[in-house]
Amino acid sequence: MNKKNASREAALPFLEALRATPAATRQTRLLNTADRDLGAVLHALTDEERAEILNIVGDKKASRLKEEIARMDHVSLDAQTISTIASHLSAHLSSDRPLGPASRYFRPKT
Repeated sequence: MNKKNASREAALPFLEALRATPAATRQTRLLNTADRDLGAVLHALTDEERAEILNIVGDKKASRLKEEIARMDHVSLDAQTISTIASHLSAHLSSDRPLGPASRYFRPKT
């Protein structure tokens, strides 16, 4: 499996959790999600999968997320990092209250 496919596979649990979350909760939690965390996971998804999420969050947040996705082109994100963030965001969607940002360190590509 190549790196892009591995990253997408690592992000899919978040997408599945999002689809299983009631619409009102889904939108509220996405709006309360750190742009950097969501951008990292969206970067690993296909354009169609990204569009599904960008349509939920509204124009302002979608614009910020597109900027974060573009920034991720310059960051070294391995599948394990994507998996960690995706797991955190999945818990954020399903928990009784919103969680803070995922702890992470983004390294520039070398």
